[in-house]
This record gives sequence, structure tokens and C-alpha cells, in this order.
Amino acid sequence: MNTIFRLVGKGILVLLPIILLLWLLSFIFGFIKYFVEIIFNTTANSMSATISILVATLFLLIYAGYLFEKNKEFLLIKVSEFIIGKIPGIATIYAVLKDIIKMFSGKGGEGYLGVAYVDLAGHSVIGFITKEEDDFYWIFVPTTPNPTSGILLKVKKDKIQKADMSVSEGLKKVISLGIK
Repeated sequence: MNTIFRLVGKGILVLLPIILLLWLLSFIFGFIKYFVEIIFNTTANSMSATISILVATLFLLIYAGYLFEKNKEFLLIKVSEFIIGKIPGIATIYAVLKDIIKMFSGKGGEGYLGVAYVDLAGHSVIGFITKEEDDFYWIFVPTTPNPTSGILLKVKKDKIQKADMSVSEGLKKVISLGIK
């Protein structure tokens, strides 16, 4: 039973950017559909169709989690990302959603060289070292609680203090407003 829950969890993480994109498109479609239904007064609710979709979705999540556990880059994700990447506007939204999911799942730390404290106006703020360049570090200082925006600083190496925490711990601190 734990294996099923683990696979469902991994399947959700793998498919979450696609699911969020589909949810966003579904929301827009539902908004338009609502007005069409008001105009034409049509409804098509079916309990058996709802249960069938729920069961099919559960099997899809288990299968996606299983494939992801065996092979991190499986064909379903590659094909869907290729197709979504060709749709103008939608590709950008998908890329942002994917990066956010990676960040929150702890998988987005590969691009960072570490966590550091930077002095801004006499106060230490947490930042993520993104690149080392001669005597300088490029440091991304995120906003809290939404770490997808912030400022990028070029700071001399001797002006920062490296933190003794992982990137995921640093992100957790930023997202939790410093509580965790």
C-alpha cells in the first residue's frame, strides 16, 4: 500500500505542471461554458462518467509515478512538453509552473551554488548564489513568501557570508516567512 501512495505522490509531482496548465485552461473553458449554458440551458451531468474519469485519472497518476521512478525522463513527459512548448503563450505559463513545482518539491536547487547572507542597508538577507564570476558572486535575493520574484545582485565574494544550509532549506525559510 505504501508503494501505491509513493507512486501516486511521484506521479502527482511529475504531472503537476501539466495538471495546473490544464486546470487553468479548464477554468477559462468553464467560464466561457457557463455563459453558453445560461444562454442555451444545457447540462450533461452523469455519475458514471464522473466515476470513470476519476478511476482513469488515478491509474494515470500511478502509471506516471511508476514510469518516473524507473526513468526520470520518460516519453509521456517529453512528448507533452514538446507539444506544450510549441503553443505560444501556453509554453511560457507551463515553463513558469514547472519551475515553481521544481522549487517547491526541492528539485530546483541544482542551478544554485549555495545559500548566502547578503548585507542590504545594514540588514542581512538570504540569497541564492547562482554564478561565480572572478571575484564576484551573482546572488538571487527572492521576495517572500513568493520566491519566483526578487532581485539579482553582483556582490564581491568577501562581502557575503555563506549560510550553513541547503538550497531547499533556504527556500523553505523564504516561503515560510522565516518561521521554519
